[in-house]
This record gives sequence, C-alpha cells and structure tokens, in this order.
Amino acid sequence: GGVGKTTLAREVYDDIYMEHHFYVRAWITVSQMHQHREMLLGILRCFSLVNDYTYLKSTEQLAEQVYRSLKGRRYLIAMDDVWDTTAWDVVKRSFPDDKNGSRVILTSRLANVGIYASSGSPPHYMRCLSVDRSLKLFNLKVFGRENCPLELEKATKQIVGKCQGLPLAL
Repeated sequence: GGVGKTTLAREVYDDIYMEHHFYVRAWITVSQMHQHREMLLGILRCFSLVNDYTYLKSTEQLAEQVYRSLKGRRYLIAMDDVWDTTAWDVVKRSFPDDKNGSRVILTSRLANVGIYASSGSPPHYMRCLSVDRSLKLFNLKVFGRENCPLELEKATKQIVGKCQGLPLAL
C-alpha cells in the first residue's frame, strides 16, 4: 500500500487524451468489502442518469444496464483497489468486448489479482522510489521545489530514509 497505484491510474484516467479517446469512462473504488450491486451502481453513476427507479432494479438488471450502456462504445473503466478475483469475475461479463479499443484499468496490491484479470498483457508492477526520487518528491511537497534549504538537509534525509521509498509515506 502507498506505492502509487491509484495515483498512476488516476493520472492515466484523467489525461486529456483519454477524455477524448474514450466515449464512456467510469471510475469505481472496489476495496475489500466489494458488493456486486454497488460496483454496478458506481459504474452507472459515472456515465448515466441514475434515478430512484435504478435503485429498485435487481443486480442482474443493473448488470444488463451496464452492458447495454457500454455496448458499441469505446469505454475506459477504472477499478481501483481490487482485493480478490471475485470482484473482477462479477463485473467482467458486464463489459462487452466489441474489439473497439475499450480498456479496463485495475489496481490491486495483490499480484495474483492483476495476473488473473489480465487479458494477455502482463500487469505493471509498481516499485518504491529511489532515494534520489524520494528526496525530490518530498522537497516538492514540503518546500515547493526540488531542493530543500541547506539547514534542513540532514533532517530531510532522515525523514525520507524512514519512508523507505513509499510515496504515500513521503
């Protein structure tokens, strides 16, 4: 946790090119206690009008509505913080494969989840930052520039060392 998976996925998702390239985009946070119904509603909230009637639908009807809303359209779905393969299994059938360049981004701290959900391309494994990159990030966040004041250099290096390259800790 804290290595930057969500930050990287969000940077890709929010990129201006992605906004123009994909007709439909949706971002949902799955987490450990995922519920099929809530994931589907989360997707629908991102690109469709969700009203009181929508909440009365069964899970199967919601899955069908997601499928129909995506069918024939180039979409980008981001599923953040997926903890197990069942979360992928319950929603993947709602994502039509029209061979039109649609994509699903899935973040997980568990390698087996990424491998399981992969459609042929290998998962991207995140690494901790080097000491140099950690210092730069820390200094940008704290001082608004890449270098810290000379009198704080020793303390900065101690703090950065304790963070062990985790961007969230920095």
